[in-house]
Amino acid sequence: MRVSRGRIAIALLGAALTLAGVAARPVLAQDAATPGTITLYVDQRTGQVFNRPGKGRTKLGTYVPSGAVDETAIERKVEEKAEEQLKASQAQMRAEFEQKATQQQQWNGEMAKQVAEMHPAWQEFGDRWFKKISVGTLIYGDYGFWSHTGFGPQFLTQQVWPGVGNNAFNEFSISRGYLDFKFTPTDDFLARVTPNIYTQINTGTTCTNAKSTPKCTASSGDQVGLNTGWGQTVDGDLGFRLKYAYIDYNTFFQKVLAVNSMREDKITFGQQQNPLVDWEENLWGYRYTALTPWNYLSLSSTQVGLAIKGPIKFNETQYADYDVGVYDDASFHAIEQSSYKQVMGRVTINPLGAKSRYDSLGITGFYDYGYPNKAADVQQGGHSLTTSITAGDAHIMRMSVLLHYTANPADFAGWGWGLIGEWDYGNNAFSQSNLYSGSGPSDFVGIPSVGGAFTGWNAMTKALLGTGQTHQMGWDVLGHLDIAGTPFTIFGLGEIFQPNNQGQIRTDPLDFYRYDLGLQYLINKNLRIAFTAQGINYYHNQFTFPKTVVGSTTVPLTPFAVARDTHAFFLNIEFKY
Repeated sequence: MRVSRGRIAIALLGAALTLAGVAARPVLAQDAATPGTITLYVDQRTGQVFNRPGKGRTKLGTYVPSGAVDETAIERKVEEKAEEQLKASQAQMRAEFEQKATQQQQWNGEMAKQVAEMHPAWQEFGDRWFKKISVGTLIYGDYGFWSHTGFGPQFLTQQVWPGVGNNAFNEFSISRGYLDFKFTPTDDFLARVTPNIYTQINTGTTCTNAKSTPKCTASSGDQVGLNTGWGQTVDGDLGFRLKYAYIDYNTFFQKVLAVNSMREDKITFGQQQNPLVDWEENLWGYRYTALTPWNYLSLSSTQVGLAIKGPIKFNETQYADYDVGVYDDASFHAIEQSSYKQVMGRVTINPLGAKSRYDSLGITGFYDYGYPNKAADVQQGGHSLTTSITAGDAHIMRMSVLLHYTANPADFAGWGWGLIGEWDYGNNAFSQSNLYSGSGPSDFVGIPSVGGAFTGWNAMTKALLGTGQTHQMGWDVLGHLDIAGTPFTIFGLGEIFQPNNQGQIRTDPLDFYRYDLGLQYLINKNLRIAFTAQGINYYHNQFTFPKTVVGSTTVPLTPFAVARDTHAFFLNIEFKY
């Protein structure tokens, strides 16, 4: 039998351990080859060892391992040795890995600390932009149905309708669309920019009107002073206005003057909210359905100038709130021509203290004094070029006194409510343009009506409101009631207004009252809708206005002097984010 070289190698390993002992003792009978043993032969000439007899080979001896010779056992021992070495290597590698992992954790901790201390660029970017810039939007929309159309002021800004003879007029409308951007680089300053998208109305057109073939010629331009003109183009498309653009200095009273009770007060420069309108809109809360009294009559909601404003608090309780400023005579959507400025201010006293700006009992006074936005060479004043004073030259004054209370729903079992009583007084603060801001006779814009039906009426209103010595007076009630446990609120506004209550005008056909009564459904904090009924009613009985001299102005004899009423219903919507 031929033995493989691998088996010979294994046998030689065992022979090396026992060869000496085997060669020293004599060969006995029990030394005969037995299973599990190996007999070796040596070539005396070459010294080679063989496992079978042959020519020139002499028996060297028999190799018997301790126990039986088991090749599998030998292989197992080799494998066990290799496994022991592998385990030892793995244990060493594991120890080295754990040591490196511990060291890496230490390095990571040190690195995180260094990163936190050095404020990496991405964190600085987040602090500068994501935390310091806010973007918002405000949308007012409605569906309106005019059951009766007459002449009168607009219910909402840029809301117009065809006048007498157009009952059942209706429309879908987006009356306001704002994007609001605020940037606070530091706690000291806030900058705000608010674009406004609105509907332009072209009044630069003259027409020769007839039922069959009306002829109109487009024209544009504004006269400025006696010798200057500005050209303009208004095509009726959606236009862009800058509603707000101002900077608040927030910490002047806190850091510079160190007045703790006025630490929330600020100085504002730019195109900003005037002291009354925005404040009263928030006090009432339903601006998206109707305009507040002076805003409805003539006062713009936005002025350009410098103001100081804020609450006065003691122990976190508000006892007063004020807003006082100096502004251009022009509104925010007109260019200043006047050499004068107007002064405007509001002061609110909270005698019982208030938890917030509009909370609890308040007594508010407002005053505004200014001049028409006209160039100095056409202003009459004390340096008049003529001896007469007209509405375009005379000063403008507005004032209001308000008594108001806002109740917290938590104090009345969920029945939140608010009530405002207001008295208004003015000089030359309501013009023919204000009266016809919603709808007016075509004669007013220079287009003769068919048959001249409103020529006399237009002349009468112009004379009554164009004396430069008019006095206005109004009374208003605004309020709301939150229905406990529901998303519904009942709200309303009522206003009685006398455009000119001079003593020599016993009965002014322009005296009117208006109302806005509605039910609101609050869907969520961003969206609300309301159903409202609104109207403008000229409350005197129809009569013929006699020829009258008011100041230096002659009011012509006018039959049917009282205008027709306007009644409308709206589904209003506000989205705010």
